[in-house]
Amino acid sequence: MDPVPVILEVYAYLHVRGGAAAIDFYSRVFGAQELVRLAEPDGRIAHAELKLGPVTLMLADEFPHLGIQSPLAFGGTGTTIHLHVDNVDTLARRAVQAGATLLMEPTDQGHGERQCRLRDPFGHQWLLGHQIERVAPEEAQRRFEAQR
Repeated sequence: MDPVPVILEVYAYLHVRGGAAAIDFYSRVFGAQELVRLAEPDGRIAHAELKLGPVTLMLADEFPHLGIQSPLAFGGTGTTIHLHVDNVDTLARRAVQAGATLLMEPTDQGHGERQCRLRDPFGHQWLLGHQIERVAPEEAQRRFEAQR
């Protein structure tokens, strides 16, 4: 049997309805820097790359004939993107002001993060968090069980 290939990088690749607006939103709210934009003649984004902190986020507009649909096409998403930031409360306010929907208010969590959850205008769910304390895995488990 051949050895398992080494994974060199992993990219989140978002499918959106309104690619240009999504690039603008992610740039204004999260400070993403646009690296690449390949656009169709009709203006739809065929492929874009955004620098988001230390990672590259890729995105494309919907192309239903190719099976590429945004969460808005089916009313939900099966993925949450978790961003570690320096101030959850400030970023949550900024996102909501730019059109995101707050799904969970910023709240201190037993595992040591302050977190909130939001849905961007393109249907993608984001979990924003910043560390408020260091919690050992055993203590996080104990706290988790105590909440149930």
